[in-house]
Amino acid sequence: MIPRQAVIGSLVVVFLSSAAGAQRCAAPDTTAEWFTRQRAWLSDAKRDWSDDAFRNALLASAGVDASRPLAVELGVQNEGSPRTVADTLIVARLRSLAATRGSKWPVRDVVGAAGVRSVWVIAQGDTALQRTVLHRMMESGPDEALAADVAVLEDRVRMQSGRKQLYGSQLRDVGGHLVPAPIEDSAHVDMRRDAAGLPPLRLAMCTMR
Repeated sequence: MIPRQAVIGSLVVVFLSSAAGAQRCAAPDTTAEWFTRQRAWLSDAKRDWSDDAFRNALLASAGVDASRPLAVELGVQNEGSPRTVADTLIVARLRSLAATRGSKWPVRDVVGAAGVRSVWVIAQGDTALQRTVLHRMMESGPDEALAADVAVLEDRVRMQSGRKQLYGSQLRDVGGHLVPAPIEDSAHVDMRRDAAGLPPLRLAMCTMR
């Protein structure tokens, strides 16, 4: 079976073809509510953030390229994949902000969508920081932190605490196949994903295979 890839917007869709015929992942519906909600939130076209210096430092640390559209969050990741180690100075600054009452956390209004995504990426590589980032993102609300990113980080934190995930975003390799790690109340996982602005789990997993 030979994999091919096609880029649709900022999404990579995987197609699998074989001599017996072709199996094809359904392309994400760019008119679907989850997609349009995310795309609108992830746009920095208005350039209405307040702290350019902090934003630029976060982007550089996370390796986020703000000159290109931010990738829509499909809500699946390999829990065992290595994470980029972020700039220790930025990590120290985020920890200091988290520990300081009344400090201005880097939400969308402060560092823009790309800055918030950068904080999320940085948290992926620092388990000690993840809980703080998750708490701050939840506290800031959906206007200031992308709900889909919050959901993925919540799953990651729950898994590291020995709890089942809620959104099915954390995949693990079982016999050469990526499958979701245990999910709490798995029968309603797609309802929770929809509420968080994520696509159905089956569609999202298709892009990982």
